[in-house]
Amino acid sequence: MTSHRSHGHHGHGHHGNVHLDEADWEALAAHAELEGEVLLAFVTDSAHWVAELRGPDGPPVERVLDIGSGPGVGTCELARLFPDAHVVAVDSSPAMLDRTTRRAAAHGLDRRITAHLAELPDGLEGLDPADVIWASMSLHHIGNETNALGVLGDMLTRCGLLVVAEVAEPMRVLPDDLDVGQPCLADRLDRAEAEWFAAMRAGLSGSVPSTDLASMVTSAGLEVVGSRLARQRFDPPLSDGARQVVVDRISRARHQLDDLLDDDDLRALEVLGDADDPRSVLHRPDVYLAASRQIVVARPHR
Repeated sequence: MTSHRSHGHHGHGHHGNVHLDEADWEALAAHAELEGEVLLAFVTDSAHWVAELRGPDGPPVERVLDIGSGPGVGTCELARLFPDAHVVAVDSSPAMLDRTTRRAAAHGLDRRITAHLAELPDGLEGLDPADVIWASMSLHHIGNETNALGVLGDMLTRCGLLVVAEVAEPMRVLPDDLDVGQPCLADRLDRAEAEWFAAMRAGLSGSVPSTDLASMVTSAGLEVVGSRLARQRFDPPLSDGARQVVVDRISRARHQLDDLLDDDDLRALEVLGDADDPRSVLHRPDVYLAASRQIVVARPHR
């Protein structure tokens, strides 16, 4: 992807050789679930777009693969929006798939959603072709993204569509004018996260440099039928859910980027993450949430 894809932590696959124990997975799953709920419109709007691209005369969507499903927030939304479909949640984490299964049951969708454990891009053998393959925030966890796109393209039905979504621009939560630390902290966080993301990508097995989504899709032998930049922005006062996403964002930055920021910025993050400090993002009235996705829809050449 582009250098803007600095928020690798939004995904839920393995980050290189980082080991996650059960408590880590539980915390990551809880964050992914909350963020998925807050930013659910990315899934909802894209699914409506897919229905439009398939056209009123297109066959009904009967099978969907959710690649890198995480805790199943998007999986359940896809099942809701494609009511004739069976949806298969594919993820490398048993903990994430367990959350998906529980969420599906809670929404009365357990008969239409199944879980499939796979370390992408392998482990998809034996799965039936799908009318829609949804891959959101999962592709960047795979070393050779173009090869993975080719594998997914081969799993599409004749009229099937592949939908790929990745971060387009860095998530922003802090105003430019802060009463904490040095000016332009958000810009430095963006740069540090871009550096962290590049190192994460380089550490993946078989890592190949990324290009933009549309180019990789084309290189994988697929035809791009639509591409769009989707944005969501939540201005203050934030809902409890949106504010917690901001809190998690700052907490992750403090621990993930500690080797990439100077001491002054780390102290600023400590203040911003301290629930007992009135300057914390948990309390301050000026934080917001701005997120974006580059979304590409593709199909096999006809």
